Amino acid sequence: MPFGSLFNKNRKNRKQVSLSTKMFNTILMFSLVLSTAAIIFGFRLYSNAVISQYAKVAYNISKTASIVLKEENAIHYHDEVYKIYKYLTNEELERKDSPEYRLLYADAIDNKMVDMQIILGKIAQENGLMKISLVTYDRGSRRLINIYSSDRTEATGYWYKVEGNNTIFHRAGENSIFDSDIPYMLEKDEKGYLCTSYTRVAEDDDTITMVSTEIDMYQADDAAINFLFQFLGLLMALTLIVFFFIDRRMKKDVVKPILDMNQAARNYIADKDDGLPDEYHFQALNITTNDEIESLSRIFAEMEKEIGQYVENMTKATAERERINSELNVAAQIQRGTLPSVFPPYPDKPEFDIYASVEPAKEVGGDFYDFFLVDDDHLAMVVADVSGKGIPAALFMMACKILISNLASVGITDPGTILSMVNNRIIEDNPLDMFITVWLGILDIKTGKLIAANGGHEYPCLRTGGKNYEILKDRHGLVLGGMSDAQYYTYEIQLNPGDSLFVYSDGVPESTNTEKELFGLDRMLDSLNRNINLPLDQLLSGLKKDIDDFVGEAPQFDDITMLALRYNGGGNMNELTVEAIIDNVPAVTRFVDEKLEALDCPLRAQTQIDVAIDELFSNIAKYAYHPDTGPATVRVEVEKDPMAVIITFIDNGIPYDPLSAEVPDVTLNAEQRQIGGLGIYLVRKTMDEITYEYKDGQNILRIKKEI
Repeated sequence: MPFGSLFNKNRKNRKQVSLSTKMFNTILMFSLVLSTAAIIFGFRLYSNAVISQYAKVAYNISKTASIVLKEENAIHYHDEVYKIYKYLTNEELERKDSPEYRLLYADAIDNKMVDMQIILGKIAQENGLMKISLVTYDRGSRRLINIYSSDRTEATGYWYKVEGNNTIFHRAGENSIFDSDIPYMLEKDEKGYLCTSYTRVAEDDDTITMVSTEIDMYQADDAAINFLFQFLGLLMALTLIVFFFIDRRMKKDVVKPILDMNQAARNYIADKDDGLPDEYHFQALNITTNDEIESLSRIFAEMEKEIGQYVENMTKATAERERINSELNVAAQIQRGTLPSVFPPYPDKPEFDIYASVEPAKEVGGDFYDFFLVDDDHLAMVVADVSGKGIPAALFMMACKILISNLASVGITDPGTILSMVNNRIIEDNPLDMFITVWLGILDIKTGKLIAANGGHEYPCLRTGGKNYEILKDRHGLVLGGMSDAQYYTYEIQLNPGDSLFVYSDGVPESTNTEKELFGLDRMLDSLNRNINLPLDQLLSGLKKDIDDFVGEAPQFDDITMLALRYNGGGNMNELTVEAIIDNVPAVTRFVDEKLEALDCPLRAQTQIDVAIDELFSNIAKYAYHPDTGPATVRVEVEKDPMAVIITFIDNGIPYDPLSAEVPDVTLNAEQRQIGGLGIYLVRKTMDEITYEYKDGQNILRIKKEI
């Protein structure tokens, strides 16, 4: 997906907010928070200052009133009122709002008290107070008892409970605030919003006599509210001025340069998506903010320039890589074209079947196989592995392949000699010090004789006598290209009809899975033997599938090359010559069964023929060359009208006519009957005809079965 498309897709997936809007909202929110904090702090300072001022006025007036009232007068009236108060019962005290309660204090009221009330009223009126009172605080009951007041709203002896732990009424020196601060209380009740201050006149262990002044605080509230509105207006005006100044400056110095860079990036992406020529979008911005934003724009300009150069270089590199890949593909096709790839390669040569495959780890590889007819009777086979991978290995491989093919084609029939000559030739001109492992074999397709040499290659696998594949540990020579004048040893293998050969490169056993475990020779043999009777192409494809299943997701590190040969026998294809041993009975039976199946022979007749083969060939293996062994030939012929199969057994052993043996008496039980002769008797009974002759030093036994 192009970068521009990805950018647009991500942009659509979420709602975008412009940087200018974010900046505006941030500055506005900051200004509002700052203004709110300033208003709250200023209002609290102003309110506290007003309250302190009112409290100070009330306190000063209470001190003045205490001087006017005189201490002795205050103590006198305190004693008169408190004397009555302390002897009243709780029930009488609870009726403090009744006229009867007021009459209880009538004896304490005289003209002088009335005069003092008048004086206090004048002081309160002149100073704008609500009330001035002379009161007594009873420590025990925590009650404040009125003696007399300026507005006469509270009768003498009226009391009210003092709530909480108010330090105004403590003893002097006991957590009292008299000595350092102005004693006052703020309270809101049915009388209004009041500031009450007290001045002590006298005190003893039970009571405190004080002058109390009360000021209406609503005027202070009104003043505070007026201040609040004025302060709010001024602060909001200043805030707006500062806000718009900062907003304009931020847009100019921050938002606009970033938006310009954003647009430059968009233009860059759009031009890339449209395939337009490179233009330097960031260098054209000319941002001069003298800060990190200017530095960032210069960095973007340099990045744009470097990206342009990088893209140009990548374009050239991509084109070069595509050219190289194209050439590698051509080289791979040429390399594959040099290897035999048409199967069966020699349909007019029924003496053998051959199949091979190679799978390089890279486009071209160093492994190769080859097979070709040296003449009408000899087949050359090569499997090799060049050190290294890629083009150098492929070139080295081609040179070695041509050398081996040319030397084998000019009449040099010894594989060891061919490998020695190739070794000396490549050492003469090998600047990279490369080497190659080679297995070379030449098969006489008429006799089954195979001569081979191994130049440091893997051990081949051989199957003989109908058994399983086994590793053939042949004699190794040095790798080709390792040392001049190296010697390579030729050895011989006799292949009989039905025998098979498997040659491979080290990429087969050394295939590695993700756990770093090798496929190994045991797994290779197990795969071959599980598919032992399949055609050769299926045999190799089955092994390759087992390798792939084992390797799993692990990458292929080495070329995998395989070649398989099955020898069918030379001469007449209706004739099979094998060594006269018991182990070859299955091979002979399989050879005859192939002919019978081609004739659609009934199963019953085929079974009878197989029993006869087992009996007759076993007798030849046991007695014809005893104690040695020798060749035995089995020939299959067909007659028509009626359809019949004639099977002839020929050996060069001791003359012996099995038909001359006495026919056993099958009416006797096993203990009474002489040992031997029963097998030939069964053959006689199941076959339609059986004959024997000894001619030219050969035992010739024929059986005939109509089908």
